[in-house]
Amino acid sequence: MSIEHKGLHKEMEASWEEQERVIRSVLDQGIEAYTASLEGLSKAFETEDHTLCCIDEGAPFGDMRSAGSGILLEGEERTVFIQKLKDAGVKEVTSHEACGAAGLYREQKGITDKSVKEVAVEGAQRMAQDLGVPYKGHIEKLTRPMDFHNARVIYIDGTGSFNPSALEGLPQGFVISRRFMTPTQASAEAGIAMSIALGDHGFGKKFTHKEPLLIVVIGESNGGECSVEKIQSEMEQLLVFHTDAPVKMDSWNYSSKQESQSEKQIAA
Repeated sequence: MSIEHKGLHKEMEASWEEQERVIRSVLDQGIEAYTASLEGLSKAFETEDHTLCCIDEGAPFGDMRSAGSGILLEGEERTVFIQKLKDAGVKEVTSHEACGAAGLYREQKGITDKSVKEVAVEGAQRMAQDLGVPYKGHIEKLTRPMDFHNARVIYIDGTGSFNPSALEGLPQGFVISRRFMTPTQASAEAGIAMSIALGDHGFGKKFTHKEPLLIVVIGESNGGECSVEKIQSEMEQLLVFHTDAPVKMDSWNYSSKQESQSEKQIAA
């Protein structure tokens, strides 16, 4: 094992251990019970920047999230996504360094004369133009290690306003804004996040059935298009194709009522 590889391995181990207490609490209690103990829970759902950014856990700088800021979207799915973002008041678009979705797009399109960064920037600029909003810029500094993804959670957000980085105590992770997507798009992006987390660019084989990758579905029990029940059913269909994967799904029925209950518990 090379010195460089040993250094990366050590960094990955440290990142895993740093998250262990919170992840273990979520696994033991369930996401709803765990979040009920967090003060100011609504902060995670009150962001107003309405920035479209990537699902990457290292670029949590917006509350509208799609892989590569939507770079992989084409046809009807792109049309639906753009219209829903416009209706929700999207204000700007960003790209970021070391974007896996941009790398995938580059590979799919056979692009050889541009770097991943150039592809990411151009994709975000194109999306901003389609949305009729400014391109805010390229994020150089990530909140994760540059050499690997340290996400242990994938959030499938049905509220359209969730940003875990806004509240201390919430585990960081990929965030997929299901509210603005078709079910097919959301499932595809969840599949991308799973492949990254479970592969060589993530924690990979450190995930086991005892310490699985968490998929957290967020929504309300209202029976609507983005209800917890509907999104959970979509994710269950995705996991049919990954029966042996060390993945555990949990659901979070979030509403202002939970925030009130959380405040009562903390006060007591």
